[in-house]
Amino acid sequence: MTKRQIIFSQTVAVSLLLISTLSYAEAEEIIIQQEKITFEKCLNVITVSENKLSVAAEIEDISDQKRVASFKLTDGTLTITCDEAKGNITVSTNTN
Repeated sequence: MTKRQIIFSQTVAVSLLLISTLSYAEAEEIIIQQEKITFEKCLNVITVSENKLSVAAEIEDISDQKRVASFKLTDGTLTITCDEAKGNITVSTNTN
């Protein structure tokens, strides 16, 4: 795993901790992180996140160049969007 992927995985883990402690927040989507990354690495982040969270993502193939992975958690949803056209990854949360 590259240093960037490790940092990203740690960010996701911290984000999940924040979601669980802030479960009383309003139900709105909050972008946690957005950065430039290749499409292949972004898809790998989804796989790594599935393994670390021990939760299978609901993956929506918007197109050949865009994937949205949603992780249903007890206190909300973690969403990872891979957009090859824009060349970025977006991680967002939506609490219950």
